[in-house]
Formats: sequence, structure tokens, C-alpha cells
Amino acid sequence: MLINPYEVDLDKAQDVDIKEISDKFTYEKSKVINDYSSNRISESALDNEIIAFLAERKISSEKLKDVKDMLFGYGILQPYIDDPDITDTLVNDPETIFIKKYGNKMKVNKSFKSEQELLKYCQKIVAMNGGTINQNQAQAVVTDRLRNLRIVVSLPPIAAKSPTICIRKPSASQSLLNLEKSGMFDGNTRERLKQMVKNYKTIIIAGKGGSGKTTLMGALINEIPLNDRALLIQETMEIVPKHPDIITQLVRISDNPEVKNYTLFDLTRAALLQSLDRIFIGEMKDKEAFDFFNAVYTGHKGSMATIHANSADEVINRLLYLMSRADSDMKEDTLREMLENSLDVVIFLEKYKIKEIKELR
Repeated sequence: MLINPYEVDLDKAQDVDIKEISDKFTYEKSKVINDYSSNRISESALDNEIIAFLAERKISSEKLKDVKDMLFGYGILQPYIDDPDITDTLVNDPETIFIKKYGNKMKVNKSFKSEQELLKYCQKIVAMNGGTINQNQAQAVVTDRLRNLRIVVSLPPIAAKSPTICIRKPSASQSLLNLEKSGMFDGNTRERLKQMVKNYKTIIIAGKGGSGKTTLMGALINEIPLNDRALLIQETMEIVPKHPDIITQLVRISDNPEVKNYTLFDLTRAALLQSLDRIFIGEMKDKEAFDFFNAVYTGHKGSMATIHANSADEVINRLLYLMSRADSDMKEDTLREMLENSLDVVIFLEKYKIKEIKELR
């Protein structure tokens, strides 16, 4: 029988309540925390303060990281965020926490003590990433760019039963060979995918959330020829290309009226003015689809994007709908013609496995 390593609660095994210790440190050493947060003391000075605090209570200095994670990181969820193979951490209520690894979901033996503790945790992780959440603003979508996390937090009354959290992060950069070994596809499919990239096929990778779309696109991007220049547009830094001539641009959305926003649409439209061979969009959501396929139609062959869809057959209609949202006078027949003359391949994934490759041209 396989043992789930995440079923072991290390804090209980060591009989140390990290949350309680961290709360006491916050209360007794608030000046230290403020000085560190304001860059008035170094991280090593902070570490010395925490180690001394632990020593006074006869607690091993091995708990230093756990305390720092509780003070400045994600507390009891930090081990799952640190694990490079875990892509999703899902909190449904204080006692129900799931993780997703290689597309497989499992329940873990961690919990919050109460709904009130979970509520405070939600407020903390939203605030430390520049967001606001309260009874009036009961849902927040924030990005931790330092750790490449996309976080959605919901509170009652939107969340009917309990505060909920969804933390998503990209899996570690993969090669096509590694994805073959993980079971996403077989050797013949790997060679087929490599030829598609080499032959400048325009590819849409479709599937539900957490199906492996971004992971596959990252591996395909690493296959493009070295003499190609490309632009990768993302909401968060999910894909880190190894290619030396790929520029990455990130969406910027702010509530501050003095800060200029840059949407997927803005960055995709600006891409048409740059000297590029290919354009990649991390996740196509709206009217940027029009400029993407306009770019492909006018010469940027071999471009790629991902999209949420329930099947390969659904992708065309989904793309036509997104393209129609752009400020264009084109009728549906003209948009369909543009799409049919631009899109070569649709790849549909489900639970980290390629279910269908649909070659359109």
C-alpha cells in the first residue's frame, strides 16, 4: 500500500504548536517583525531573534523555517507550495484540504482549528499580496509574483458554507521526454508534437483547469528553433522558457487609478508591432483571441495558446465567440474564415493526459 507522505502531521509529531509559537512571537516581538518588514534589520538578524525565542522555550532551531513560514509565508499550507510537483492547494473548509499532483487529487491530514482561524488566514494571504477581502468584498483574486501563485479566496456570503481558498502554481518546467515518462502521452505522440512545432503549426491546447495545458505548452515552447524570436504573454510567470530569444510579458491589473493597466488584449495587440516569429498566450480568455489569430493570419505561424474547453470539438465555437468580442466589424463568416486559415491543431487534455489531437489543416 502506498503511503501518502502528506498524511503525516509533522507539527503534531513534534508536539509543537507552530501557530501558537508564532502568535506569541508576534505579540512579544512586534518591533522585530516591524523592523524586518521595513528592512531595518537583516534576515539573519530576524533568524537569530526567532532561534533565541525558540531556545527559551526549549524548542529546536529546526523549527525556524516553520515559524517564518507562519509569520511571513503560507503557514500550514507552505509545504504544499514548496513542493515543485504540487500544482493546486484547495481549502474547502477548516477540516477539508486537498492537493493536486500530476493531475491527481488527494486529501491531506492538515486542518485549521476553526472557521475563525481560517478566516484570519484568508485575510492575511490576501493582504500580503496587495488585495482586500471583507464582508463587502467577499472574493479576492490575487497574484503572488515572488512565488508564482494565483490565489482565489472566497468568504461568506459568496462561499455558502465556509471560507475557501484555491492556490494554483505552475509545475516545474518539463521537457516532452519527461512528460512522456509521466504518462501524458507515448513516444509516437512525442515525435508528432516535435514535428508540429518544427513545421510551424499553430496550436491551441484545450482542457479544463488543472488538466496540464500550461505544462504541455511550456514543453512545446522549449522545442522551437533557436533562431526564432517569440513573445510569451502571461498573467503570472507560469512558464519560464529556456529559449534565449523569448520575451516574457506579464499582465498588470491594478485598482489604483494612477497605475496603467495592461491586459492580455493590450499586450497581444502590441505584439503585432514587434519583430516576432511566434506569439504565445498563456491562457486565452477574451477578445485577445482576435489579435492572436490576426497575427497568425498575417504571418506569425507556429504560435500557441491555451484555452478552457470541455472537448476538442468545442474549441472552434469558443474561439469564434472570443474573437467576436473584439472591436471589429468582421461578420462571423469572415471570422470563421480567418480562424480556419490560421489554426492547424487542437490538443485536448484531461487529467494530465492527451485525450485527442485534432489536425484541422
